[in-house]
Amino acid sequence: MSKCPYNIGDKVIFTPTDRTRGWYQQVFDKIGMVPGREYVIKRIKDDTYLYFENDDGGFPWTEYTKA
Repeated sequence: MSKCPYNIGDKVIFTPTDRTRGWYQQVFDKIGMVPGREYVIKRIKDDTYLYFENDDGGFPWTEYTKA
């Protein structure tokens, strides 16, 4: 995987792949993530995983597009 192109404070839109939707669709609500919603990055873990307000998130940066 390439280096994460996002920085803390950037706005991104959660655009999960079909594969991710298939595996995690049931837990999106539980972890506070809504496909198509815009989020502001609060934390980036291991230069891969994006986190937002209330520490929601945890998916790789490849599951987002720049807002």
